[in-house]
Amino acid sequence: SNHTITKCVCWEGFPSVWKTGVDAVEALEMAIRIQNVCGAGIVLWTVVGCGALVSVLADPEIPDESQADDAATVTVDWKTTIAVSRLTATLQVVVNPLLERQSPVHDAMFKSLAELNADYVRYVPWKPYPQLAVAELEPPSGEKQCRFLTGTEDTNEFVHLYCGLGVISKVNFASFGNPTGYCGDLKLGSCHANTSLEILRRECIGHEICSIPINTKTFGDPCPGLIKGFAAQIECNPPLNHTYWGFDIINQMLEDFMNATSNHSVIINFSTIPQWMYKTPDRIKYPDDPNQISSGYSSAPGTELVDPTGKQVGDYFGRLVSWFTQGGFTDEYGIPHHSPFHYDFQYWECLNEVNGEHHNTPETYTKIYDEMVLGIRRLADPEHKIKFAGIALGGTSMEWFTYWLNRSNHVSDDIPLDIMSFHFYASCSSRTDVDSYQEFFDRADSLVTTVRNITKLRDAMSPSTLLDIDETGVILPDENRPGAPMFPLVYYNAAGAMYAYLFGKLAEVGLDVLGESQLVGNPALPSLNLPSQYPSVAMLNWTNGLGNSRYHVLKVLIENFKPGDKLVKTDIGQGSKENPSTFCGRVPNLLVMELSCDDAVAKIDKVLFASYGTVEGYECGSYTVGKCNANNSMDIVEAACIGKNKCAVDASTPIFGDPCVDTFKYLVVEARCSSGRGQATGGYSGEGVYAQAFTNADGSTHRVLLVNKTPKSQSVMLPGAKGSTAFIVDETRPTGPAEVRQLTSDSLSMLRYAVVVIIMAE
Repeated sequence: SNHTITKCVCWEGFPSVWKTGVDAVEALEMAIRIQNVCGAGIVLWTVVGCGALVSVLADPEIPDESQADDAATVTVDWKTTIAVSRLTATLQVVVNPLLERQSPVHDAMFKSLAELNADYVRYVPWKPYPQLAVAELEPPSGEKQCRFLTGTEDTNEFVHLYCGLGVISKVNFASFGNPTGYCGDLKLGSCHANTSLEILRRECIGHEICSIPINTKTFGDPCPGLIKGFAAQIECNPPLNHTYWGFDIINQMLEDFMNATSNHSVIINFSTIPQWMYKTPDRIKYPDDPNQISSGYSSAPGTELVDPTGKQVGDYFGRLVSWFTQGGFTDEYGIPHHSPFHYDFQYWECLNEVNGEHHNTPETYTKIYDEMVLGIRRLADPEHKIKFAGIALGGTSMEWFTYWLNRSNHVSDDIPLDIMSFHFYASCSSRTDVDSYQEFFDRADSLVTTVRNITKLRDAMSPSTLLDIDETGVILPDENRPGAPMFPLVYYNAAGAMYAYLFGKLAEVGLDVLGESQLVGNPALPSLNLPSQYPSVAMLNWTNGLGNSRYHVLKVLIENFKPGDKLVKTDIGQGSKENPSTFCGRVPNLLVMELSCDDAVAKIDKVLFASYGTVEGYECGSYTVGKCNANNSMDIVEAACIGKNKCAVDASTPIFGDPCVDTFKYLVVEARCSSGRGQATGGYSGEGVYAQAFTNADGSTHRVLLVNKTPKSQSVMLPGAKGSTAFIVDETRPTGPAEVRQLTSDSLSMLRYAVVVIIMAE
């Protein structure tokens, strides 16, 4: 029945992996719904293996939409345009072992990607997985050929040595243990099997191909209890110049990505420079298993390029792009390498979060960017068809933006500045507390203010440059920490709501591309031997490849909003239930709160609440002082605002002092105007509901975007909505798709962190 459900399932690590069992698929969907809708009302017993799942399931309490006494009223002036959107909603796809062809969710994940029909899709092979991201893992070694294994625990790993049309004539070096150095300069470590060189010479010299099992059975055990690696160096007869270009794994994932995004624009970013191009004390090792994370590459050691001109870096990326767009390339020794690919890459982005790798500065990065552009044009794009993106900055820094946008800092005026990109991730104080997720919107408000300034800078220095936040998301506290608790699935609704809120706000200020991060993430999956990789940024379920709420919010936005849409004047009823004439604002530390009365002759005549610290409550009129509060808050706000039509208060410790060191603080104010309504930066309109109306370019279609920014249900009144079509993403459908509902009245109830797009009836 709808009230008592009993199922038996085999269960491993909720909610990551569900094994086959009695009605396992049905039970999984049921359990997700129980967790989201019933919360603490669920009774759940599990035992190791196949256990019983017994739950009491009650239908969610959906407010009656015909009762709208407490509803926030949305008022739209369809004839008044406040901005024309340039914004495209899209996403990034970061390489992940779950996207490999042998993955059990490979097909479903790429199908989900294809069904988005997104443009400007960013594809990023990156440093934790060097074998998925770097096409030349070792430097060219001339007539010497080397092979490496990082570590083996007496497995059946083999090293394969070969000489093409010739034979192996020399074995210069071999060591089973912990050898160090690059090819041509290999050295014995503190652990070394003395049999290594003798065995390789005996088994390999005179042969075209030589395969050696790397384990203690072959070499003996020179250092019991230690993980042992291997290195060998050979020469061939006739001599053969050797490079280490390898695309087998890289090809498959990129090919599947390009198929899934066919007929749509892409931004390709192989974001990792081969580590050997930087000066380091020793060769940087990487795991033999391409699906394991490389600590060496992840730390991005080295600050000085081996080739200080940067041309070596530019040539590497030129050959890499040529492999995928020109059917191959000619390597460092003039040897051709052929590929089957002739892709059309619309955009190439140069590196990723460069301010956090190799201690780059704006000056060093700009030099590398220029050389990458020149190398790609020289070796892969002589007709200059590819457009380029930089800086992919981790965060926002006006110093970086100002330097890179200044054309005099580039090697020539011909260097394109097509896209300037940067990243934004919100967080909150608790991984599992649903109430804390409303903090995402405070961080979002801070970003909107920053982007407004970046847009002005772009317009002044390089108006044709597009602005792209190509990583937008949330990274929860304790992400990837072993033993960290799993967050509730309603988190994905909150993160999706933040993205939708940012879409509306940033469309108004002139952003061009907003990329949700990211298609695939996962907790630790022991059954697949995969470590945790940012499960809170995932848009797909890692067990079945289907979209979660973040995915479906993006899909609804892509399908309903386009560049060229007009944002029209939209108001939503403000104020607390007890004091409808009051207005509220909330801004994070280091921002300025601006308060104003709409009536030009009105004055702010009362401050009902003010606190700089950690405030309790999320409704205007319901705020209470939290555990952290600056006692002078009310006095400072009153002194700045009483008797004025407009005022500004700096939310910072120099103004209020620091009531709680090392704690993130907000300034929250509730005030009243002597007549009419008031506004405040970061205001919680309609008790936490955000509303923005759009028309298409010719005004023939009217749409309204609604976002519930709070952890409680909200009611909204939209005059004229009766008979309209609503696309609803909320927690009742954690695996989607969006609910499509014909509205039977002008009022709509929104569950916590819900996103709704209403297509207004004619």
